[in-house]
Amino acid sequence: MLRFLSWTESRFQKVHSKSEDRGRAESDAVKSLRRDRQGHPATTTMSAHITQDPPNLDPPNLEQLEQQALRLTLLGNFLITLLGLGFALLTLSEAIFIDSLFSGIHLIISLITLQVSHLIQQPGNEDYPFGYVALEPMLNLGKGIVIAIVAICALFSSVEAIRQGGRTVEADIAIWYAALAAVGCGLLALMQSRFAKQCHSQLLDLDAKNWLIDGLVSGAVAIAFGVMLLLERSPWSHFVPYADPVIVMLLVLCILPIPLQTIWQNWLQLAGRAPAAEEQEQLKAFVDGVLETVPHGEYHLRPLNIGRLSYVQIYLRLTPEQAKDFGTLEADELRSRLYRELQEHLPYIAMDLVVTGDRIWVKRAVLPTDRETPVAVAQG
Repeated sequence: MLRFLSWTESRFQKVHSKSEDRGRAESDAVKSLRRDRQGHPATTTMSAHITQDPPNLDPPNLEQLEQQALRLTLLGNFLITLLGLGFALLTLSEAIFIDSLFSGIHLIISLITLQVSHLIQQPGNEDYPFGYVALEPMLNLGKGIVIAIVAICALFSSVEAIRQGGRTVEADIAIWYAALAAVGCGLLALMQSRFAKQCHSQLLDLDAKNWLIDGLVSGAVAIAFGVMLLLERSPWSHFVPYADPVIVMLLVLCILPIPLQTIWQNWLQLAGRAPAAEEQEQLKAFVDGVLETVPHGEYHLRPLNIGRLSYVQIYLRLTPEQAKDFGTLEADELRSRLYRELQEHLPYIAMDLVVTGDRIWVKRAVLPTDRETPVAVAQG
């Protein structure tokens, strides 16, 4: 398995090197296209609400890298699930069975993740005009819920086992499973973490965290089984039957905060909560750097994170005097400058720039406020 992981990592590095070469070529082409568009604008009229379509979120080569990384997760979960079930039958250890059950759940979810990863890259259509980006936090939310439910069920099962006098476990065999699983999970966590940074993928980032947790848990189980072996040869050997359910309880108490945090974070994204205050301050600093040379009354920033996508709305209010010298060409030029600045810091960015002369349109973008009468927008 170690040889396979090394071979797979080398294949991924080759794909990533090709990705960088293609990315540079595509970047040059995009810059050339932008210069052409600035010299020959397609729009000739001013609008109070000008939007820009979300970009193509991921080049095909990065999508291929992410897909291959997810397939590696599928293989890893499949092997560890089989290994765990085999050792669980040999040792009669519920701790090993629960560990293999988690791997089996990750295997099923990884199959869904593979399809979701492909859908996220697709553009919007008539049925889903904003694309499929919301599937990413939705999937992570479901993953967190399933893992939390299984962990809680395992906790109650362990409590019941302790009430019934514990369980007899073949610790000398079980320790080998725990050691192998810890090494395998650690290697996969390291590889998936690298690929997550290369692809800027929250799916892979969460996957890397799951492998790290699994590795730490398996390492702790190996230590616990080692302690059991020592207890069998000590005056406290009568405590040995309680060791396995106690290990399960400790595992659950260590694991449970992770899916609960995943549930909370992804629920907030689906609910439309703004990013953290630090991230909003960074966004404001980027926008301030561009708008400091543009005469305007004020602006309003409305950011939102949906999975890997950062969606930013910028409402720029002009006074009637400022609007006289601000036409479609100036709006497009400003939009390009803002987009380039944000794209340098946010790899997956969709942006709207709304130019208006009335604050009411900032509110009407999300809430009906027809009781107020808008002031006419000055035309350039």
